Amino acid sequence: MDQLLFLCIIITALDIFLIIYAFTIPLYPQKWRNQVNKKYKNEIVTGVTIIFVTMAACFLWIIYFYFLIFHL
Repeated sequence: MDQLLFLCIIITALDIFLIIYAFTIPLYPQKWRNQVNKKYKNEIVTGVTIIFVTMAACFLWIIYFYFLIFHL
């Protein structure tokens, strides 16, 4: 149970980091962002990663609270 809580906290921290990173993308110079997006598609990959990490974090928290409430 403690390991699941630790995993939930780590995934949530990663999710918060990704969300903060996504909000700071517009602060970088447009020229640099265009160069990076041509090669790596940075903004698209960041958005998709946020969606999947958030979904994983939600499922982990749901599983954790399910075990916590029903004492399994």
